[in-house]
Amino acid sequence: MDDRIKKAFDFASDSTKQLITLSTAIVTLTITFAHNILGDVNGNGKTLLSIAWIIYLISIICGVWTLLALTGTLEPIPGDKTPASIRGRNVTLPSILQILSFLIATGVIVLFGITALG
Repeated sequence: MDDRIKKAFDFASDSTKQLITLSTAIVTLTITFAHNILGDVNGNGKTLLSIAWIIYLISIICGVWTLLALTGTLEPIPGDKTPASIRGRNVTLPSILQILSFLIATGVIVLFGITALG
């Protein structure tokens, strides 16, 4: 396999792992400090935080899906002559879903922060 293709797979894998790590960290921190964060927050704030957690979970699931797709692309089905590429739909679809859900969840967290500050 060409060095550029190897690097592309490495970068795609690393980016996916970073978003999984960030999503997990944000969920962990907000759950850990939920009592402190939610002390004076109304029902809308709690709902926003819950929605963000669910969307971050979707981002994590899509990230794992992307990593599995990258692995499957590197080891294709025997007899398949398709060259390995990170641009296949099996990789790009979960990757795009991961990125979008991460951005949406982060936007909801920011909206929660604005709501909590009043």
